[in-house]
Amino acid sequence: MIMQKSGLKISRREILKAGAGLAAAATLGAPSIVRAQSKTITVANSGGALEAAFKAAYFDTFEQKTGIKVISAPYLDSAKLKAMVDAKSVDIDVSDLDAAEAAPAAGLGLLEEIDYKIVPTKGLQDGSANPYWTNIYIAASVIAWNVDAAKSMAIPKNWREFFDPKMKGQRTLWKSANQTLELAALGSGVDPKKLYPIDLDAAFKALDGIRSNISWFESGAQAAQLVSDNQVDFGMVWNGRIQPLKAKGAPVDYTFNNALFTYGDLCVPKGVRDKALSMEFVAHCVDPKNQAIFAENIA
Repeated sequence: MIMQKSGLKISRREILKAGAGLAAAATLGAPSIVRAQSKTITVANSGGALEAAFKAAYFDTFEQKTGIKVISAPYLDSAKLKAMVDAKSVDIDVSDLDAAEAAPAAGLGLLEEIDYKIVPTKGLQDGSANPYWTNIYIAASVIAWNVDAAKSMAIPKNWREFFDPKMKGQRTLWKSANQTLELAALGSGVDPKKLYPIDLDAAFKALDGIRSNISWFESGAQAAQLVSDNQVDFGMVWNGRIQPLKAKGAPVDYTFNNALFTYGDLCVPKGVRDKALSMEFVAHCVDPKNQAIFAENIA
């Protein structure tokens, strides 16, 4: 659903609840992915440019190597992951999870341990080989804007300006505690080197200051479309979502200045149908040859 310029009112309680979906996940139905009759593996991911890069680097090459078809599935957030595991109906074999969601999911016992006898660690950056996930890429939350809107108004160059109540314009932000609270804290003037633990009071004060000018998004595609359609003037968008629109000639632009970089991790849900196959796919993804293909295809 595209949100209009009037914006969606959201409280401190609601944004924290959106970021803590694990607690209420038992009430959600587990996602249903229809499997092919032949052997397949289903991989949840964030979609957009990332999905296209995954397909070129990992999905197609894995099928060529093994004959096993890779089915792409929508992003599996922590709430849906918990519902799926609790229901013992695990139909996602590997999931691309944001680092901020992978850690609590592991703590709740929702993830299988990564088998590093199968998944090689040679060449991985320090910290990439966690017991419950393997980091395979870095994404950025950037400030993006509609270029037509920019002709008649100032566009924020950093998060301090983004959260300045004097800065005119409708903004979009993710309806999630994840990343949104970090950005709000930065917008309040917190030193990036002292961002954690997050100063929640400062973050919510910054959000309150621009509340009437926020249109909340719930997916990466929605965020990019809000900016492209000028339903908002500027906003936080993931680089892999806004770059493809810019490349196609949409009236959008963005900057990496003051961007918030986050890790994307491959995880294996607890109770997966074929753990060895899932580990084989993760191993395939960290292969330097396939990582190089990914780098060539990602925005």
